[in-house]
Amino acid sequence: MEEFILKDGSITKDRRLDRIPQSDERSKMYRVTAMTTERQPINKIHLCTTFLDQGTEGACPGFGCSHALLAEPKQIKRQIVTAKFARETVYWGAQKIDPWPGGSYPGADPFYEGSSVLAAVQVLLKLGFINGYYHAFSFTDLVIGVCYVGPPVVGVNWYTGMQEVDKDGFIHVTGELVGGHCLIISGINWFEEYFLLHNSWGKRWGIQGQAKISFVDVAKLMNQHGDFIFFS
Repeated sequence: MEEFILKDGSITKDRRLDRIPQSDERSKMYRVTAMTTERQPINKIHLCTTFLDQGTEGACPGFGCSHALLAEPKQIKRQIVTAKFARETVYWGAQKIDPWPGGSYPGADPFYEGSSVLAAVQVLLKLGFINGYYHAFSFTDLVIGVCYVGPPVVGVNWYTGMQEVDKDGFIHVTGELVGGHCLIISGINWFEEYFLLHNSWGKRWGIQGQAKISFVDVAKLMNQHGDFIFFS
């Protein structure tokens, strides 16, 4: 399998998987549970009827953030939030402000793929598409956020067991680590203990562009320096 070097020097085995982890100590002051007083988990879907497709290239941080804008409760117009917007406005914008030199935008030197979810979210804040952003630092934070705040933009390690869904529509945190990916959690089934993922690989992937992932597997990913960011 061919390998690709990202901006921070890390390796991905799938060019679409170009999320780079980035942390900020100030994030700890902005916990998603500050956005709601509700604490009782419920089943919830944040409807998103648009399935942007990043194709075979990178830009997943831009596409993940764009899907969060398209989903309830934001529901920005589809005429504004397009694949071009996801790549050229959000992803390229993130590459220009993240901590690593270069990018894939015109004139970038050196030429590299990859950026962070945090940088992409900061682009949206600067452009006025969101008022702020908050983080889930625990599984409980994540559950309450998905139930009552909105769909988080998620940046996680990606494994071969996550490339395709099984017969029940689930992906699994198994196999070889092949890169880092960004997408959104668009729903939660509290009683059956899974989250619903909305991906940026078109409707031919998974179940019409979506997949399920168990609570157990999400907890594993959270413990691997995952990003779980909610918009306000």
